[in-house]
Amino acid sequence: MEKIKTAAYCRVSTDMETQNGSYELQVAYFTDMIKANPNMELVGIYGDKGRSGLKKAGRPGLQRLLDDCRAGKVNLILTKSISRFARNMAECAEMIRELNSLGVNVLFEEQNLNSQDEKSALVLNIFAAIAEEESHSISQHSLKAHEQHVLEGRPFGQISFGYKNGGDNKWVINEEEAPRVREAFRMASEGKCYRDILAALNEMETDGNRWRQQRLRYLLTNVAYKGDYYSHKTVSLVPGQQVRNNGLRDRYYLTGHHEPIVSPQLFDWVQEIIKRDILNSHKRPSLADLEFLRAGNELLNEGGTHENSNKN
Repeated sequence: MEKIKTAAYCRVSTDMETQNGSYELQVAYFTDMIKANPNMELVGIYGDKGRSGLKKAGRPGLQRLLDDCRAGKVNLILTKSISRFARNMAECAEMIRELNSLGVNVLFEEQNLNSQDEKSALVLNIFAAIAEEESHSISQHSLKAHEQHVLEGRPFGQISFGYKNGGDNKWVINEEEAPRVREAFRMASEGKCYRDILAALNEMETDGNRWRQQRLRYLLTNVAYKGDYYSHKTVSLVPGQQVRNNGLRDRYYLTGHHEPIVSPQLFDWVQEIIKRDILNSHKRPSLADLEFLRAGNELLNEGGTHENSNKN
């Protein structure tokens, strides 16, 4: 009798699970189970350690398993539970349909479900929906916690280029990166085109990194450089998927959250220059543009607001 080509899929997603050996326990458990069954042939144990599981694309172990199923190497998959296998209902249903079409059966131990059993199909969809809703609920609680942190003046997430973490959620200027920010704003305030600013920034780089126009435009419009913080630029409406926050969630603006790299006046002046499209590399500044630049920079110099941008 030909043995059933069997694989197991294991996953842990939290530091606590990783530390207590949950992943290793799953691997050992399924290895022993398959080897002890005379009707099964162990193809392999596939797994993802420390992966959130929201999207299958972010789980290389699961991707390898699916590829081997497509190659006809696997007939049966054992896994602990639906939540280990998938947390997104749409992807769970999609994977089950594909595996069924390949003749691959999935057994979910905790729920005692068989993916090729018709009665189990409805139950699988229900459990997958519950798993997705739990994940979404966790995401919403996390969002509320983030909002509370912002209201308390303690932003979360990635710190902008030019700053570093000074402890206790405080941003301090990173003097290794800040000169690039100052130079970009100085050149922009004088009406230098994007191409020239990019060339200057790339000249300042020592590790081979290259600046691109999209990154430069983001830098020149980021309120962080005048000392402010604007929260929730993107939000997660569907677990694992970030979208631009165009009025979908409340945003919070913190003025004077940290030390500015450039003066607020200089920052606002550069925004006016950007609005007039003066920095466009393919456009020659008009006489009106040149007069606008001259008058504005005279005002900035009189007020001493170029000071922050001229530091070494």
